[in-house]
Amino acid sequence: MAYSTTILNQLLNLLRGHDFENAVSACCADRYVKYFNTWQQLIVLLYAQASGKDSLRAIQNGLSTHPQQLYHLGLSQPVAKSTLADANARCPYRVFETLFYSLLKRCSALAPQHGFRFKNRLVSLDATTIELCLSAFPWAKYKTLKGALKLHCSLDHRGNIPDFVVITDGKHYETTVARAAFPIVPDSIYCFDRGYTDFIWYQRIQDKGAFFVTRAKDNLKYAIAGQQSVLSGKGVISGTEITPQDPQTKRDYPGTLRLIEYYDEENDRLFRFLTNNFALAASTIVKLQPKMTH
Repeated sequence: MAYSTTILNQLLNLLRGHDFENAVSACCADRYVKYFNTWQQLIVLLYAQASGKDSLRAIQNGLSTHPQQLYHLGLSQPVAKSTLADANARCPYRVFETLFYSLLKRCSALAPQHGFRFKNRLVSLDATTIELCLSAFPWAKYKTLKGALKLHCSLDHRGNIPDFVVITDGKHYETTVARAAFPIVPDSIYCFDRGYTDFIWYQRIQDKGAFFVTRAKDNLKYAIAGQQSVLSGKGVISGTEITPQDPQTKRDYPGTLRLIEYYDEENDRLFRFLTNNFALAASTIVKLQPKMTH
């Protein structure tokens, strides 16, 4: 009979190795564990994720359905929900954090580059609000009768891989998390929407030798410091070098910025893009902002 294996087992084969074992050892995650070690916990968690299980009981019932197949995954018997609950409470999160960054490094080396000609690393930042049941998650109080958490994500366009995620309650602003949590890598280009408007953070990106591309708010006050003599790209109306004129904004970002106006003929809308990158073509800057309908 021909040899065959499951998709889950193929996935597990990618995770085996010294990286995971070293992480478990460094965190002493398996100290005093006689049954159901960290590797087995990872197997169960991946199974739960892949099969869409949303509770400990659902995981237990699912594994109990085919007990004869468990040994192929390295499990000697079905896992009780209390056993999994104890393991989740006991195991240090840094084990899985270390595994994530090890896989991220491997995937980034294999992933295709973004579709632009420039060599800069291209990153998009965004956040989304996920509603929660307030009675089940009282820490996530968002409004009087609603609960929510906010997922803040950094997406590397080399292979479209999320490389940094922060989870907060729903009240945290995007700019607050961006300032405190997201690392800035020199020579990278960061793209984000107007929810991240923060000129102090813009200056920090500038100081780190990186670039940003965003949408300019309609009430931006500025003075024209220069014009681009040559523009290219359909829909590009103007390219202007500007300096902020609002006193607070000027203190936060005392340098010059590039303001690009673009007319979207299909939707009959005018967009204004703000960046500290003066080297890329205006048409390229426009293409870096895919969410023009927002």
